[in-house]
Parts: sequence; C-alpha cells; structure tokens
Amino acid sequence: MLNDQAPDQQVPVQLIFVHLPKTGGFALHAALERALPADGVLRVGDSAAQQAFVGMSPEQVAPYAMVSGHFTFEEALARARPGARFATLLRDPVARLLSAFNYMSTWVDHPLHASFRDRGFAEFIADSGKELAAEACRQLTGRDNAAEAIPILEGYYGLVGTTARVPDVSRHLHRWLGLPPQVPGRENVTAGQGRVTLTSETCEQLLELTREDRKLFQHIANRHDGLYIHRACSGA
Repeated sequence: MLNDQAPDQQVPVQLIFVHLPKTGGFALHAALERALPADGVLRVGDSAAQQAFVGMSPEQVAPYAMVSGHFTFEEALARARPGARFATLLRDPVARLLSAFNYMSTWVDHPLHASFRDRGFAEFIADSGKELAAEACRQLTGRDNAAEAIPILEGYYGLVGTTARVPDVSRHLHRWLGLPPQVPGRENVTAGQGRVTLTSETCEQLLELTREDRKLFQHIANRHDGLYIHRACSGA
C-alpha cells in the first residue's frame, strides 16, 4: 500500500498507469509520453505486449519513468518499483461497453474486427457476459466485486479519476513525473457506430454485468467528485 511519507521530489516517482480500455487513457498516455524521453516509457498496448510484460522482471521494469497499458493491477504490482504510484481512469460502464463495441465493429484494423463487424450490440452483450462482468473491478484490483475492489483502489492507487476529470488527472500526473503540464488531445477515437441493437433483455443483461463496475464508478464519481487522490500524494 502507499506510504504516507512523501517521496523525495528531486527524484520523480515511477508512474504505473493501468489503462482500462475505452476510458480516454491513450490520450492521457500520449500527452505524458510526449514530454518524456523515449527510453523512459514502457507502453503495453496489445496481448503480445502484455505477454512480454508478464515475462519481465522488476529489474527490467525499474528504469521506466512511466509504465502504461492494458495489464492488470496484479501484474503491474509484482513488477513496479518500490514507491511507484498507480493511477487509472474510470468511465460509466455502460457507455464504456458501447464505445468498445463501436470501436471493434467499425475499426477495420482492430484484431477482433472480423468477429464484430456483422454483429449487433445485443449479440455482443449476450455472448460476452462472462468476460465483461466486473471487468473494471478485475483489471484494476484483481477482485470481482466493488466491496473488495474499493479498498484496494483507495489503498494502492495514488490517483483514480473519472473521464469528466481528465484535465485534473493530467495535471497531477505531469507534476508527479516532474513535467510541465499538457492538456491531452483526442487519440484513438472510435471512427463510427456499429449496429446498436437493443432489447429489453439486453438492458437487463447490461445492468447485471455492469453492476459491480457501476458501484466502483459511482463511488469515485459521487463520493470523491470524480477525482480520488491518496493522502500520501495530495501534497506532491
């Protein structure tokens, strides 16, 4: 867990950005990456890169000022420097799933495009429920329910923001890395809209599979006004 003792600000901390897909995280990554030396950034962007990351030792990860990508909290925790600060972004889970579906079904270069281009949103939800249920809780904390996930977020993460607070998130992360602040642009934007088919059954399935992730999102959005900062990082 994060230590309340502030680190030496002459030596920027290592930032571990756990990127939950379709939360605007790549735009934030890009803004930070532009200000860092190329050899100071480790980006984990696809399944092959994630497999390579899991094969790395803590000593191999230690030189990077920022480690960012679609790995899990547990994978990163096992490889992060002592005192590294974890951060992530959350988005309303239903909106996130709809964005993910549109992204996969309309971007022809997506690895899963062939599987989704002729499917509707209702089919996506019906067929993928087990994989999608509590997806944010599992990736960000290793738990499948919000009651267990929230204490991990608040204990191990230096910062958790919602998509509505991206400029504030960016400002804090740039400062932690000793960088002048930059406003994230728009990156990796979904190009179009797939076949958004909806039925009453689909809506019921959506509410069920996003139940725990909605609790997680609402905790940060409502209790922390969209921006949780650990007390150990609040003055940094």
